Amino acid sequence: MSVARLVAAIALTSWSLPAAAHGFGQRFDLPLPLWLWLTGAGATIVLTFVVIALFVRERSIAAGWPQFDLLRFAAVRWIAHPVTVGAVRILAVVVFVLTAFAGLLGAQDPYVNLAPTMIWVVWWVGLAFICALGGDLWALVNPLRTIFEWGERGFARLNSGRQRAPRLPYPPWLDVWPGVALFLCFAWAELIWQRNDVPRYLACAMLAYAGVTWTGMLLFGRQVWLAKGEAFSIVFGILARFAPLAATPRELNVRFPGAGLITRQPVSMSFLAFVLLMLASVTFDGFLETALNQRMITVVHQSRMASTALFALSEWGFDETQVIETTALVGFALAFVAVFWLTSWVMVRLARRDVSASKAACSFVLTLVPIAVAYHLSHYFSLLVTAGQFIIPLVSDPFGWGWDLFGTAQYKVDLGILSPYVFWYSAVTIIVIGHVIAVVLAHTEGLRVFGSRYAAVVSQIPMVVLMVAYTTLSLWILAQPIVG
Repeated sequence: MSVARLVAAIALTSWSLPAAAHGFGQRFDLPLPLWLWLTGAGATIVLTFVVIALFVRERSIAAGWPQFDLLRFAAVRWIAHPVTVGAVRILAVVVFVLTAFAGLLGAQDPYVNLAPTMIWVVWWVGLAFICALGGDLWALVNPLRTIFEWGERGFARLNSGRQRAPRLPYPPWLDVWPGVALFLCFAWAELIWQRNDVPRYLACAMLAYAGVTWTGMLLFGRQVWLAKGEAFSIVFGILARFAPLAATPRELNVRFPGAGLITRQPVSMSFLAFVLLMLASVTFDGFLETALNQRMITVVHQSRMASTALFALSEWGFDETQVIETTALVGFALAFVAVFWLTSWVMVRLARRDVSASKAACSFVLTLVPIAVAYHLSHYFSLLVTAGQFIIPLVSDPFGWGWDLFGTAQYKVDLGILSPYVFWYSAVTIIVIGHVIAVVLAHTEGLRVFGSRYAAVVSQIPMVVLMVAYTTLSLWILAQPIVG
């Protein structure tokens, strides 16, 4: 089951009202018809494009984005002190080890074991919120990195200070494709894997990923693998580019949200694939909750040719629904790549510049990150508020053994804490703001890539059409548990 479906299952067992996806508990009627919301959101994006086209010129961005160093303040310097940072890293390692042991040794009921809530809600959803709205916390606390660093220090002490050298040079052609492959596996585990709520299986998957990460660091070097192969260093790093905080070795700057997504050079094709996979996976997660998805699965099951193929796969141990959803997940990712490449091709033709579609795609793909951030925040907001409460009793009883270490084991989770109206208005606002920022960044990138205001404006027409279409799709998906 997906994360949203896990919350719905918890709601069914914990609450007497009918549960809907994303933890609402009940349906409600929108204040206005859905088509008016979609039209208004799309019109806002178009209006933003018009305003940007009229008033933003080359000189408007020549000076770059303003920044302010927070390390000027003593309190911030104290928080960023190596002792404080070291304590936080040790705490992250303790949580990592505790989660693994809870999954392996604790009760296998996902509602009383720490592992499912810690992995899916606190770590994946919560940390993504922090990275997108604050800064790259994962780069600071990554327990896999910390444990490997400890191993490197131990090696150096045993070898008279000699540092361990990577065993293999990293092949340039690989780029971040290992990260793409590992993130696709993670998306499959989150959205499709039927055992993703079983603590022992989750702990084994977590340790297997740790083993892959440490092997990559051992073979190619810690920094190289973190940059190219460690999927979550990449994904949280991408989200952190949107954040208003940017850390350097000597500064902690406040900047305009999204400023970190402005680049001087196009990203690689593999990095483009990673960004689009992020967008595709979170959209697919929402699509799984719609009635349309259920109807499509029913149609495939009823198809004679498809049924024969699915039956053959089921003989090899593959669940039929998992096969269909796995195919759909890959199809979503490929569709996102194809649509974005086609959009980039049209942009180049309209701009009439000697720029390839591939280069344009790699130049503009980071301007989609605000959309990914907005959809992630809106899609998982209610999940974090409702299911996040389960961490309170689990802190006192992480293994499900009946402990009450901190006196919170009897905490009653309030699944109705978030009003559906609050969710809906928040979701609409977040998605529209994300797309507006994306329009601004895309125009800024257009000025850099195409070199003139006219070419930048004309080239952005297909991008705006794409953003309006994606806004409409996003709000329609989010509305399905409410109005479906």
